[in-house]
Amino acid sequence: MSATAQQMILTPGETAGFSKLTTNKQLVDFLKQCDLQSDQMSVKYYPLAEDRLFPVVTFHGNNSLAGKPTVMLLAQQHGNEPSGMEGLLLLIRDLANGLHKDIVADLNLIILPQCNPYGNDFNQRRTAKSIDMNRDHLLMRAEETTIIQQIFDNYRPQFTVDFHEYYPFGNGWKEFGYRRNFDIQLGGLTNPNTDHAMRNIFKAEILPWVEAGLVNKGYSFFEYTLGDFSSGERLRHSTTDVNDGRQSFGIAGTLSLIVEGMNGLDSTERLERRSQSQYETALLLLKYAAANAVLIQQMSSKARERLNNPEGMVSIRQDHFKGDVVLDYPLLSLKTMKDTVFKVEVYHPVVKSLLGVYPPKGYLIPAADTLLMFWLKRSGFVHSKVIPEGVAFIAYRMGVINSSLLEGIEGSDPEVFKETVNGIQPGSYFYVPVTGIYSHKIIIALEPQSMYGIASFPEFDYLLRQEKFPVLRVE
Repeated sequence: MSATAQQMILTPGETAGFSKLTTNKQLVDFLKQCDLQSDQMSVKYYPLAEDRLFPVVTFHGNNSLAGKPTVMLLAQQHGNEPSGMEGLLLLIRDLANGLHKDIVADLNLIILPQCNPYGNDFNQRRTAKSIDMNRDHLLMRAEETTIIQQIFDNYRPQFTVDFHEYYPFGNGWKEFGYRRNFDIQLGGLTNPNTDHAMRNIFKAEILPWVEAGLVNKGYSFFEYTLGDFSSGERLRHSTTDVNDGRQSFGIAGTLSLIVEGMNGLDSTERLERRSQSQYETALLLLKYAAANAVLIQQMSSKARERLNNPEGMVSIRQDHFKGDVVLDYPLLSLKTMKDTVFKVEVYHPVVKSLLGVYPPKGYLIPAADTLLMFWLKRSGFVHSKVIPEGVAFIAYRMGVINSSLLEGIEGSDPEVFKETVNGIQPGSYFYVPVTGIYSHKIIIALEPQSMYGIASFPEFDYLLRQEKFPVLRVE
């Protein structure tokens, strides 16, 4: 196809002048056009209800997979946050047109531009079954989340970026007289079980790289920071929850980031600028990954090698604490429309572990518990009825269940007492070995005192109400 014909392809957003939201059908039709003109692009579609499709776009150079890190970009887990999707469509179009050849040459690229097609088409945060996908990466109740985790498991990307939007226009900020005005916020890994080198490189290299690139393009930038400062809440750097996509990927030895673009007063206000800022952020991160391909592969390989034989304590309860830094926090004055820098002392950038456990050899899941077994089968964790020999089976006897407040969320904090179990009946349990890239995630999921374990969810809290926790440790 001639260069002139290639340039004629517009994204659905561009065609509408960014005045309308792109439907799932329009997105699929656009991807089919791009696919026709690129021999390095492939698209697979996963069918969903009501004839919607979950698209997975891959790009590879002539040396497919060999010796190159795999990068996965995903957008619109929240359906009412469209600019990440629009930005990735701009990127897909450019890559299909042959631009940024160095990126395709140095990386294997997977793009999930629209993870919540139903939420997109109805401009709502959650899925058709009212599930928040970005709090579903451990339970995987939504079909869409299961698809994402299957793709992650199939490709094992070493670098992932999850595109979102934040809403800065709440009434509390209006009354305060100031609000956040960052075109882009970028967040890294915060769970203390994730790789230390990856957390360091995010702070030392990736943050300043993206900030410099975006400021040069005329966009404002800040590290992703949470907390209702207008009402006096502490500020911190997002959640440590492994049920969140970023931490879920990161705890499996992946350099995993989150992008938070600034939403509009409604979904289409300033949509062109919002989409372009997401596009530029994606491009900067891909250029960083291409320039540091060997380093990213090495970090991920070392992290995953350690996960094959986990040692030391695994944190199952943690919270955010003050450090020695006073945060310079620039906020837009709604009166002067200029930035005012606040000196924030209630800044909690340090994550500390409050409780840890040593990794067991594995866990036993009771085969008779249909709800647990249904979760196990969709979790992607290796399991079988073959139980190793020469091991001890340990049960947790449950004590008093106290309440706790971590990350500002009320949860359970049960007392437990270990005791040995004898007489395991063959075939009565499934064995889940603690090995491989999901080692830490398995431990966090199955320990009864874990703040993010499956027992912390209402549908599984019956596990804490029994004399003995039904899941056994194998030591």
